Amino acid sequence: MSVDGTIVWLTWRQLFARRRIYLAAAFSLTPLIVALLFRVLVPDSDSSSVEFLTGLIREFVIGTLLPLAAVVFGTTAFGGEVDDGTLVYLLVKPLSRWRVVWWKYVVAVLSTAAVMVPAVILPWLVVRNPDMPVRVPLAYLAGLGVGCLVYCAIFVTLGLTTRRALVFGLLYIVAMEMVLSRSVIGTRSLSVREFAISVAQWVGKGAVALSESAVSLATVWTMGPVILIGAIAFAMWRLRRFEVAERL
Repeated sequence: MSVDGTIVWLTWRQLFARRRIYLAAAFSLTPLIVALLFRVLVPDSDSSSVEFLTGLIREFVIGTLLPLAAVVFGTTAFGGEVDDGTLVYLLVKPLSRWRVVWWKYVVAVLSTAAVMVPAVILPWLVVRNPDMPVRVPLAYLAGLGVGCLVYCAIFVTLGLTTRRALVFGLLYIVAMEMVLSRSVIGTRSLSVREFAISVAQWVGKGAVALSESAVSLATVWTMGPVILIGAIAFAMWRLRRFEVAERL
């Protein structure tokens, strides 16, 4: 196996080790359980099903579960190696440091996406009706993809920067995504949640209910890449600096 493949495999095992596999299952299946309860308890109504699914995916899956899954997988990509000091052994491998960051980031994104895709598809399969076209889950999956890319860039960098990455990541989610972005208009242009919802609305083109708080697409395509590229670039710089420090 190549060095690249080894890093991918080891990172994948690290992300899904121990109790995290159960946490991943909870992220994937909780929306399904909520959808099943809705189908059992609420009389069959096309309008109520559409409103329920829209609220479930937008507020619960994208607004809550996605950032939580991303912070778990993103901060763990480097977190374990930073905590136990084994990162230095990875740095002696004949591989450019930027590639180490890149593959860690890719695995974190794919892991988060793999966990969150069922959280969108399964509830839709349970509550779908003729008024709910396949464009609805596809639109939210597009927004989910944008959220995975940007969130994981932030949290992988955080995991490489501090040993308390999970704590700071959770504080970021609560402060920025759950409080400030929903109450202070000026902070929405920095909210990954708002980016994801705006992309979902754009892809849905009428199939996805509008959200008054969503930012414009111009903001998404401007601030999204700035945050994503800036976070990854800082992570690469941080890893190079870590290597120099270890050798001195």
